[in-house]
Amino acid sequence: MIIHTFGTSAGTQPFPGFHHTSLAVETENGLYFVDAGECGAYTAHISGTDLLKTRAVFITHPHMDHIGGLGNLLWYIRKVDTVEKKGRMDKKNIDIFSPVRESVDGFFQVLKNTEGNFVCPYTHTVHSVTDGYIYSDRGENISVYAVHNSHLDKTPDGRYPSFSYIFRENKKTVVFSGDIRLSDIKTVLPEKTDAFFVETGHHQIEDICDALKEYKKQVNMLFFIHHGGYIMKDPEAALIRAKNAFGENAVICRDGDSFEI
Repeated sequence: MIIHTFGTSAGTQPFPGFHHTSLAVETENGLYFVDAGECGAYTAHISGTDLLKTRAVFITHPHMDHIGGLGNLLWYIRKVDTVEKKGRMDKKNIDIFSPVRESVDGFFQVLKNTEGNFVCPYTHTVHSVTDGYIYSDRGENISVYAVHNSHLDKTPDGRYPSFSYIFRENKKTVVFSGDIRLSDIKTVLPEKTDAFFVETGHHQIEDICDALKEYKKQVNMLFFIHHGGYIMKDPEAALIRAKNAFGENAVICRDGDSFEI
């Protein structure tokens, strides 16, 4: 599979060349978004990614830098389908997973007030996220598991509002941390992880790598995403720090990168 990093910034003030967090897993016929920060859909389309392959969207938590571009993502899919006039999306469905459904419902309310009342020839299904196995696309051999983390406190009604996601395709395993505390690493990492996409917006590179020491044999490649300002100001220096702390298999992701796993 291929992992695209369409947005790699944390919720900082704007930095040139960086936009809020939005990634996607791409297989031969499927596209699966993890978070939908600002401009994610724009970057995907401009870079040549086929938005009409979108099968599902997984939101880690309802903060603006992770969900703020969801309306644009869904709107762009409809727009591209309308412009192409090939009926590629007819009778298909896009699954949307969110720990807080109310945020997704709010975007649909906005979309219903846009052109054409957002009537589509395909459907959207919104799901609440709970721990465990949550999604499968058997045609693409993709399965997704959710693990709650401690980035946000439980809601008054006892729900976990923040999750990490584990993607499995055939024998490959990729983990997207979402926003986490370092103590969450031991619960979100499976025994074998081909690629771990971990956020740096709340942590220093060295602290993340130190927390990973006990689990280093479980992680093949370490990709840093959701950057704090210290990385976006000097990505080259950050890469040196990452390789010194973790090894050659450390990567500082930027908007528009793609990685074959």
